[in-house]
Amino acid sequence: MPVIKWTVSASNDLRSIDAWLSDRAGPDVAVRILTAIRFRADFLRNFPHGGRPSPGGIRVLRVSETPHLILYRLADDVVEILRVRHEREDWLVEP
Repeated sequence: MPVIKWTVSASNDLRSIDAWLSDRAGPDVAVRILTAIRFRADFLRNFPHGGRPSPGGIRVLRVSETPHLILYRLADDVVEILRVRHEREDWLVEP
């Protein structure tokens, strides 16, 4: 079973999402969305190829019932979460 590794950029994305949602939608909504993101990332332990392929060896997994996408890469026995983006953002990942 692969290990889930969150990059600094992905962790920063979670903090930004939390701050934005807490401010504009309320803390309850922020907790619900962040829980959904973490739950969906955990899905990759059992189904690392669950996301659709994207250029550059990156895969994209939609977070159910949210507008968020998890961008990740597979390496040996590691699922590396690169970014968490809103579907309307320019979510190209820097190399």
